[in-house]
Amino acid sequence: MRHALRLLASVTAIASVLGAGPAQAFKNIEGCDIVAFAASSSPVPIAPERWQAYRQQVAALLGDPPSSKDLRGLAFALVDIEKRLLAPQAGSQAYQDYLASDSCRLLDKLNARAVDALLDEAAISTPASVMAALRQVTQAALAQIDRIDRSARFRSNEDRTLMLAGYYCFVAGAIMSQLPPERQHSITLADFGETVPCKDAGRTG
Repeated sequence: MRHALRLLASVTAIASVLGAGPAQAFKNIEGCDIVAFAASSSPVPIAPERWQAYRQQVAALLGDPPSSKDLRGLAFALVDIEKRLLAPQAGSQAYQDYLASDSCRLLDKLNARAVDALLDEAAISTPASVMAALRQVTQAALAQIDRIDRSARFRSNEDRTLMLAGYYCFVAGAIMSQLPPERQHSITLADFGETVPCKDAGRTG
């Protein structure tokens, strides 16, 4: 509970840093795929060595605590690492079948307590400097979500769901990078919050 209150309190402070910058910062719909594909029953298998490389690359990126002014650049670099993890599978039939299936889901809402609990779990086996940066990026993403949800005008609920899911999925994918391999296999999107089928959110790719 203490971490949840601290996380929410930080959102307002970080929002002032975000300003009116690129809307794509802290956003990656494929972060939800990362969570789905980490499961032992993944429809799109990813070799263990690539998961290890993903963890190491994210840790190296986050190793030096960023200043608040660097958070957007850090987020873009993190999205690039997330996308590179999935790039070899992106054009595969298995990936396309997954996107068209009922198994494909997106986050519709984050559970603040669940996010805090998963961050705390990741902290057990992750250097403090890496975790400090990961928490900063997570807080900044929540601030971006809050700003967009309050100020943006959406044509439909489907558009709103798809837009915000990009930020929720980014957070989930980033946190997954620092969870121990044995936990990655058992985590689902539902552990991060509420989910919806990709089809219902209008995701086509």
